[in-house]
Amino acid sequence: MEMDQEGFWKMFQEHWGYTDEELAIFKADPHKVRAAQKMFHPDLEKKYLVIEVVDSHGCALGLKPGDRLYFRAMGALDVKRSSPWCVMAFGYMPAVASMCHDRWMEGLDPSGMIYNRFSCADCGVSSGGWGRVTMQAYVKDESEL
Repeated sequence: MEMDQEGFWKMFQEHWGYTDEELAIFKADPHKVRAAQKMFHPDLEKKYLVIEVVDSHGCALGLKPGDRLYFRAMGALDVKRSSPWCVMAFGYMPAVASMCHDRWMEGLDPSGMIYNRFSCADCGVSSGGWGRVTMQAYVKDESEL
């Protein structure tokens, strides 16, 4: 069900807690206006950003290939679906989530990112650290999980 523009902007303003002046500033930027409409599209709720361990050596927490994090709407951690995780692995996740959202808002496949692999903050024992975990990011529809 599509919402009329007036209803959409009222809901948007309430969600963000914007004053009328702040909403006017926001709406003056055509890129933000277009992105806001996509950000609140019901199809986005069904998209899950998945971060999956693809390689692990010497991980103190014991992360292993196949361990996953699931982010509903490509940004909200789904703790029921996700594996236990190490905070050292979160370093690049905001950038990956931003890339996914940007691709989604531009009508591109969010899983088509060129830079879809990254590692934890530990450099690994061969470089003076402890261990190293490599992760891959991709997006799945909820029905595919």
